[in-house]
Amino acid sequence: MTHGSDESLVLRIVEERFHRDDEDRPVREGRTPPEHLRPDDIEWKPCLYPGSRYMAQPMNVSALRQMSVHWDAMIGALGFMRAAYARARGAYAADLFDIWRVAHLGSALPWFFILRGEKAPAYLAALSKATLGVGIWGSRLFVKTREGWVPPARFTSQQMLELAEETGTLIADTEVCSGPEKMLLKFFDVMTEDAFPADAPQLAAAGDGVMLFGAHYLAFKQMLWAYYLMRRFLLIDCYRARGESPELRALLDIPCEPPDFFAVEPADPSAVPAPVRGLWFRALADMIVPLAPDASDGAVRDATQRMAAVMASGATPAEAYRELDALCGEALAAVEDGFCRAVGKPAKARAFGPSERDRVLTASPRAYLLGIAPAS
Repeated sequence: MTHGSDESLVLRIVEERFHRDDEDRPVREGRTPPEHLRPDDIEWKPCLYPGSRYMAQPMNVSALRQMSVHWDAMIGALGFMRAAYARARGAYAADLFDIWRVAHLGSALPWFFILRGEKAPAYLAALSKATLGVGIWGSRLFVKTREGWVPPARFTSQQMLELAEETGTLIADTEVCSGPEKMLLKFFDVMTEDAFPADAPQLAAAGDGVMLFGAHYLAFKQMLWAYYLMRRFLLIDCYRARGESPELRALLDIPCEPPDFFAVEPADPSAVPAPVRGLWFRALADMIVPLAPDASDGAVRDATQRMAAVMASGATPAEAYRELDALCGEALAAVEDGFCRAVGKPAKARAFGPSERDRVLTASPRAYLLGIAPAS
């Protein structure tokens, strides 16, 4: 499939689910839509693992086989991204957010090559599947911190494994998606131990583009997450003020965005005063730490901080949504610019119109908030 030169890289990441790596395996594995899967793409076998990972669901042995074949290259690439992250941050403490951010940087790597017009290398496709699980692990543990749980100041691999078991992170809704315990511990060692492999010649040859891309990829996902939670607050305000309707219920039932994040909110968001809302969302915005070599991903953080200020303003749901929607467009433009420069495409100012902003979301509340629930 070819893509026009004016097609948004942001929208491609959101919408394209058909890509295959340079071994012709689906990059998304079991999450690939059925129409893009071949009958022999995935080999399913009964689950072999004990503990919380034992499920009636089948196990994707094809993905595990690919990881085993490319283990050394995969581990070297993960170490490379950890080292790059540590340089960008000035330190690495192996705390919850260090590990979580490095996982997302690993998950971004196939897209770096795809958007350059290349096939994703198989070892990076394998890495992205493994780091996706670590990213989900980190997101679930963040939810636990909001419930009063205090994470270790520095994780060990054994603690990572035990918490993955406790939170059910190593299983999916339709399949087991983990490996044997020893394999998991060796993978976690790259994110927790002082000494780790960091040999990735292909990534090193790409220069600053790898980190420039990964930083914007992570900031993009964090912005989308904060924006999802902000829209939830506004929709719950409408529910409290106007009662339920089929349109509103459908919007409230939308799963968390991005899908590897989790919803975090108080028992009754509508009861939270505007200034406190602002503080809550400012804390989420501040979690976007600029990591790009030129700090250009800071523009995404800045837009998200301004979105938090909107939530503190006490505006009506419709008024707040208008401002949030516009700021989302600014953030998307910053991400698009970062992606373009990272993959060697001409960087140019791109305005994301309402229809493009809506394409980033599972379902847009535009019609409801600006029509059914107008400003008053």
